[in-house]
Amino acid sequence: MESQQTRIPTSLPYPKAVHDLLDQFAWNPWFLNTYWPENEPRVRLMAQLALNHFSNPLGRPALEVGCANGFVAYLFRRLGFEVVAVDVPYDDPKRLELFEHGNIPFQGTNLNEVNPLSELASESYDLVLLGEVFEHILNQPTGLLKSIFRLLRPGGLLILTTPNPSTLANAFRLLRDSYILWGTPEFMRHTKIDGDKIIDRGDIHYREYPAWIVRDLLKELGYQVLGCRYIRSGTASTQSWPKRLVKHLIRLMGLSGWRLLAPGYVLWAKRPN
Repeated sequence: MESQQTRIPTSLPYPKAVHDLLDQFAWNPWFLNTYWPENEPRVRLMAQLALNHFSNPLGRPALEVGCANGFVAYLFRRLGFEVVAVDVPYDDPKRLELFEHGNIPFQGTNLNEVNPLSELASESYDLVLLGEVFEHILNQPTGLLKSIFRLLRPGGLLILTTPNPSTLANAFRLLRDSYILWGTPEFMRHTKIDGDKIIDRGDIHYREYPAWIVRDLLKELGYQVLGCRYIRSGTASTQSWPKRLVKHLIRLMGLSGWRLLAPGYVLWAKRPN
């Protein structure tokens, strides 16, 4: 009898890939009703950029750095990429089940090492995804981007997404004397370095960077920056009605991509041929 993996179509268009993804997360109402609706615009843009860059994604090797629960790796696997996922090694039976279903290899790693991802071979990937990870790197964010450059094949694409700190909302928080960075109480209370080991903390934003700083760093490291776009967050039914109303008005006025109102941005860059 054919296995479940071999019955899965090799490649799907984005809407069908999303439908498959949401089926896999039917057990998780928070993901379906809150996280996915809020993050779908960002993930859709990532998929569009990858599919625009590679007219035929089928079988192209891709790496997701910092895969968390694995939903992005699974989605890109359904789009046709041959995805490998890496993250801090921790037990997650649901992620294991998802990756077994999608035939996605997983490798544990510490992204805060001096030479991160050194266990992976140079020029092995056409696509590297770094989604909502850069702000969590404590030790050497530049070192991570250098390592990714090494892993990319000539012409290969990096898609990086990270929060945008340069917003009116953050200015308002500062005026109110509130926390600016997500995870500030945890940052104050938890150990980051234990002996010679730097501890990964996925629930702390160590630093959030204006887009121009990351763009200029990529250029300095040899990347060819192809574009930068500020992105809105989606609307979830679990959000309060005033928040949903404000988001709807911002979208209607065409201000979703305005830096002062966009909670995040996407940078895409390639390793030159």
